[in-house]
Amino acid sequence: MGDRDDIKSLKKALRAIVLLNQVGDSTVSQLAQGLDVPRATAYRLLQTLAGEGYVDKLPGSDLYRLTSQVRRLSSGFQDLDLLLEIAQPMIATAQQELGWSIALSTPRGTQMVVRLNTDHDSPLALIRYGVGASLPILLSTCGYCYLAHLNDAEREAAIDNSLRNMDPRAPIPFDREQIDALIQRTRSDGYCHLEFEHYREGNLGVPLLLAGRPVGGIVMRYIKSTLRNTNKLREVYAPHLQRLASDIAQRHPVTHALQDRPT
Repeated sequence: MGDRDDIKSLKKALRAIVLLNQVGDSTVSQLAQGLDVPRATAYRLLQTLAGEGYVDKLPGSDLYRLTSQVRRLSSGFQDLDLLLEIAQPMIATAQQELGWSIALSTPRGTQMVVRLNTDHDSPLALIRYGVGASLPILLSTCGYCYLAHLNDAEREAAIDNSLRNMDPRAPIPFDREQIDALIQRTRSDGYCHLEFEHYREGNLGVPLLLAGRPVGGIVMRYIKSTLRNTNKLREVYAPHLQRLASDIAQRHPVTHALQDRPT
């Protein structure tokens, strides 16, 4: 959007809300100084915001305070949106570092849904999946990363539900014993490595955990014929993806809230 398309008064009002949220109750002069605008402009901003119910002038003082009305501005913003906002630039950087396509997937019912990916930025991606593409949990590297970190009851229910709802045209290549073994190996290794015979790409995935709870996984797709060195997958790529998942989690407020909790 160019400068000619900007609504300058709206931008100033949004900056005023952000500033009041950061510094707390403020006078017209304090807001004017914080926004670097004339006092008359700050007064008009506060009067407009007060008229819409976003600020109140405290009785008997010159201070203005945000009201609970501002929460409506974020009422449609979900935890997943925040997670993706944090993860997007970090995943883009990781793709540049590793070269291979990287995606973040989260569960929806019996499917793992691609929420972010770098397919269109990676020249090495053989297939370019769009955001919103889905795969059954039991056919997904991220799915096994997710299942491996559920508690026992949740995991059994998720597997049973997935098996009941599996499309017969896309059968699971593993029996139940192999599924359980793969989940156990994923949990102990800290990553999941899957290669299917009829696909030219292999998959290396790691779990994405927030406060110890699985919310999805991060997967790197690579061309099998050019990356036969499984030691490199285990010793170089897996640790890189694990650090990426950890860095994303560390930047999420849920993690900070847990760390700041009194012991």
